[in-house]
Amino acid sequence: MKSENELHTSGFTPSGAKRFLETISAYGDVLFDTSIALATAHKARDSSLEVTHENVRAAAHHITTTYGKEKPPGWIVPAQIGEYVCTASAGIGAGNIGDSWGIFVFGVSVAVALVLFVLRNNAQRK
Repeated sequence: MKSENELHTSGFTPSGAKRFLETISAYGDVLFDTSIALATAHKARDSSLEVTHENVRAAAHHITTTYGKEKPPGWIVPAQIGEYVCTASAGIGAGNIGDSWGIFVFGVSVAVALVLFVLRNNAQRK
């Protein structure tokens, strides 16, 4: 780890050096926790925990590929489930299209499914 003096001679301002050291410390904490989580997930039930170089490398890769990505909103999965339910309802309505309730169920189900689909896809593009 670089000392404050090395950072200063490299051109870091005092605030830049402070932020650098805080970031390195925070990254180390996240790398530690992620490495242990990966090792725990890959260990056999009857063996002790071993954090290997592969676990550390995988943790570093995971951190760098997920950094800055926003988590999807919590309503995405329920919206997709709603799409499936509406699609099934549309099928039931279409099977009974000769009855007035079948036309209503079909129309409402298709409309709601389309709205949910558009909302979900627009939210995932951001």
